[in-house]
Amino acid sequence: MNIDVASKWLGAGASAAVMIGVFVTVRSVWVATQTLEQSQRAASATLVLNLRDKIDGNRYAAITKEIQNNGSDHPLAKERGGKFRDIDVEQYISNFEDIGYLVREGVIAEQMAYDHFSYDVEKAWCNADVHRVVEAARKSDRSPRADPFYAGFEILAKQYLSTERQSCKDLENQ
Repeated sequence: MNIDVASKWLGAGASAAVMIGVFVTVRSVWVATQTLEQSQRAASATLVLNLRDKIDGNRYAAITKEIQNNGSDHPLAKERGGKFRDIDVEQYISNFEDIGYLVREGVIAEQMAYDHFSYDVEKAWCNADVHRVVEAARKSDRSPRADPFYAGFEILAKQYLSTERQSCKDLENQ
């Protein structure tokens, strides 16, 4: 009888150990997931701040000022009386294309990108010379691509304007 009782206690103990092991494993996975999500948010924040510093830096200060302080018809291109070459515009808006891609792929948080870049993206998208540069890049592209050039930038701009229930004209009147 003692052997049967001992056997039952050992069986119950083994079952309890398995249940505790499963609990510990589930808890460990949960903690690891939380840690990974926190690391991803921190990496997203770091990347957004680095991109913000890049756009706010000396390299883009003049073009940012020209776009943000003027209406959508304000010329950027030298051939239209502006101060910049098309390549300068392309380099500037490539930042927004990168941001659009990073948002789409979930590398940076959508809300964080919106908070830091929505005005820049909207104002750039609404500029006539930016549109001309985007269209020229798309026309010259002969490679088979799923997305046209600057699709990420365009998607972000339209999404941001829609979120704010604004048009380019509304943005000009601010």
